[in-house]
Amino acid sequence: MKKLLFIFLLILALAALAFPATALASTPATIRIGLTRDFSNRESINIGNTNITAGHNNNGIFSPVSTLHSPSGFTVRVTGGQVALFSGSQQVFTFTDTSRGAQIIDTNGGNITLGSYAYRGAIEFRPSGGRVTAINVLCPELYLFGVLPIEMSHSFHIEALKAQAVASRTFMVYRMNEGSHSHNGFDLCDNTHCQSYRGASREHASTTQAVNDTRGTMIYHNNAVILAVYFASSGGSTDNSENVWVQARPYLRAVRDIAEHDPVEWTRTFTWAQLTTASNTAGANIGTATGLSVTRTSPYGRAQEITVQGTGGEWRVTGEAIRNFFAPVGGALMSRNFHIAGAGTSSTPTVWVTDGRSAAVSGILDSFAWRNGAATPMAGNNMYVFDGTTLRRVDAGQSAPVTGGTGVTLVGRGWGHGVGMSQRGAHGMALAGHNYRAILLHYYTGVEVR
Repeated sequence: MKKLLFIFLLILALAALAFPATALASTPATIRIGLTRDFSNRESINIGNTNITAGHNNNGIFSPVSTLHSPSGFTVRVTGGQVALFSGSQQVFTFTDTSRGAQIIDTNGGNITLGSYAYRGAIEFRPSGGRVTAINVLCPELYLFGVLPIEMSHSFHIEALKAQAVASRTFMVYRMNEGSHSHNGFDLCDNTHCQSYRGASREHASTTQAVNDTRGTMIYHNNAVILAVYFASSGGSTDNSENVWVQARPYLRAVRDIAEHDPVEWTRTFTWAQLTTASNTAGANIGTATGLSVTRTSPYGRAQEITVQGTGGEWRVTGEAIRNFFAPVGGALMSRNFHIAGAGTSSTPTVWVTDGRSAAVSGILDSFAWRNGAATPMAGNNMYVFDGTTLRRVDAGQSAPVTGGTGVTLVGRGWGHGVGMSQRGAHGMALAGHNYRAILLHYYTGVEVR
């Protein structure tokens, strides 16, 4: 018997090595969302419901204690270290055992209203230092109902919305496994650190359908759920994870995004005085800014290093810090997908046609033209050439600093960090006939969708 038990335990151990905990990932029965955006560390929180049931958490299940009615709704406060419910100025209920969670639900099975927001499931009130934070406790799939319409436009193609649903579900489980909010008493927050979530107030039929149609489906690499990051618009290509963050992840590799629908295009102009301010804020000691250049790019043309020249030296900024470098003088850049031109001048940058490894053709932008099938010149900012095998984009760059004049103008494309799935790219792929699985397999390298 002992030998059989040993063999059984050995099989379990080997199985655990072959399939780590994240490999067997599944969505939990309930998820706890800290409503940190609007209902964190508050002296009081207003509840709009007139009929609520107060209770506790009993191993993940709401356990009712008392049903309450108030024509004007309720207010939650911390009194004597305990969470209490008030109807007007009258204290009508006190949660005496907050270790089990001070929770409420709508007595009639509806949503709970906090301020101008409505939430499915239960709301738990967590006291700390005489103040209270609200936590939404609900089914993960219902949580996603409130995520999708905030993270992606409900007007996007249904296959793009399904891709977003799978990415958001995968991201949810990955973040939960990290446990970065466990010390706060919840699994995820409702801000962009986790995913933006606004409860039931912003739900839409199309995004709800996308969640339901992909229920339980997630993205895996080597049997582990991935960090399924995403962003708004690439402007032509995505980026490798190590170019934005520290870790190189094999499934977050740069890919072309030639199907992107309505990519974001932007222009920002900075005076030399503003660039001096930005440099000083960053801790540089270069005197007055006199020049700016892109001194290194990623394989697909995103700025990976910029150099600011000054009267007393130069300052280099790398990676995603490039976007935030400009924050003190009008806000962070929308992306690192840009080229530099002299402010107020008609100068055109040097460009090259690249396949990500070498430049096949180079020259001044004016020497290239976007033409239709009849060889008629057309206007176009995203230019590509086709060599019979590969479609290559005409990328812009700088071989020398831009100096003189009043300052510099950055001409860019895209919006966001650029890693993972481009949402407008997903919409474009869906419009071109690709389903959500094909979209996800394009943006996340070497993964499985199941």
